[in-house]
Amino acid sequence: MSSAEEHYIVGYGSLMSAYSRRVYSQIHVDAVPVEVTGFERGWFTRYVDEGATYAGVQRHATGQLLGVLLPTVITPELRQRERGYHFVELDHDYLRFPHDPEAHKRLAAAKIWICENKEILAADDAAPVPQTYVDTCLTGAAETGIAGAMEAFIENTVGWPGPVIDDRTSPIYTRPAETTPEQREEIDRLLDQAGHLKHRIAG
Repeated sequence: MSSAEEHYIVGYGSLMSAYSRRVYSQIHVDAVPVEVTGFERGWFTRYVDEGATYAGVQRHATGQLLGVLLPTVITPELRQRERGYHFVELDHDYLRFPHDPEAHKRLAAAKIWICENKEILAADDAAPVPQTYVDTCLTGAAETGIAGAMEAFIENTVGWPGPVIDDRTSPIYTRPAETTPEQREEIDRLLDQAGHLKHRIAG
């Protein structure tokens, strides 16, 4: 990846999944794992028109999150997709590249963006978090190759417990990753270990 591609975005939800971003967003580039400080991820992006709540971020002095860096063009279509967020330019000091220590040099001239929530609206029964969205995020986290990435995603995301709807049979989320039975079993094990599985409701 080169800083000649002027704009990059931090994907911290479904964009972490290669399948989701390639199939539904036609993003066919390799992602670079990135750790972002100064922001906290949570289940608080509520889209009433979709009857669902997704991951978002808010500023937090001690916050940290794992995501991926992707080259982007901020188009009207992207702004519509991310309509619940502001595009905020990140100071490069907020970034760390665990697999690529030379990335800071290559990206020195690049503008790097993160989507920060316009509003903080927790999930509720009318707009639960779709399990297929959780699956997409967690399998994407695992794809970073960072040990314990799924556990870190769960631990460093606020908004648990909140209603998570089991939509695996009939997905509510429109950009779900394909997951194997083994992946779903591992996700359920981690959610149960963290005490969150008991808050999942039937679809």
